[in-house]
Amino acid sequence: MKLPNGNFIAESKKPVPEVIREYSRDFKGFIKVYKAEGTRMSDGFILLEDGNITASAYSVQNIKLYQMNALERMMTLTDTVSEIYSCNDVEVDLIVRTYPESLIKSDIQKKTEELRSIMEEESRESSSAKGEGLFDMLLSNISSAPGVTATALVADGFPIFQNGSHVDFEHIAVATEDMVRAGMKITEELQLGKTDQIILETPQYKVVIAPISDMFLCVLAGKDVNLGLVRLMIKNAQMNVKDV
Repeated sequence: MKLPNGNFIAESKKPVPEVIREYSRDFKGFIKVYKAEGTRMSDGFILLEDGNITASAYSVQNIKLYQMNALERMMTLTDTVSEIYSCNDVEVDLIVRTYPESLIKSDIQKKTEELRSIMEEESRESSSAKGEGLFDMLLSNISSAPGVTATALVADGFPIFQNGSHVDFEHIAVATEDMVRAGMKITEELQLGKTDQIILETPQYKVVIAPISDMFLCVLAGKDVNLGLVRLMIKNAQMNVKDV
């Protein structure tokens, strides 16, 4: 992707979410992300203004992704190389004019800003509020996303933490364990690597299951939920509680 020269700051091999977090305050610039996929090199960028993600795009083998689709893809990549550049208003405008499809819509941008603030607050409080308070807050935050109806953290077939009403959480816990076992068996047989998230969709509902600490998070949502936003929230939650 063709971007302005900018002012080179650093190169990093850390996961993309960690790179974003390092430049999440008072930073104006862009992050170039590179990844070898097969015999080709894919690349993308994340534009930040005052630390807020305002645009993103990703290209792999002539397939181009934009906005949350691009951001979600880059957040899940491994073995990436990121180059960080600062830039001025003229260069920001040039990026937006060159890639207008990359501009993240204001409502999603607002939600990502709120999410970053929430997760940073969790990180500051986690040293003194490890355990129940942290996990309850995690479920509350994810449940606040539009379209999410219930969330639960499950271990050994039991709902350890839960958020929502008019839901049979014990049934959810048992079903979650069954789906995790089935998903892990499928990925193992197909040699797809570690199971990071399991997603089920029906005409009316969506379910996302992901490991959190030593438990499994189950998110129940309606058909109109922004799945990319929910997955991004889960990724941030996983990073913030990985040492709990």
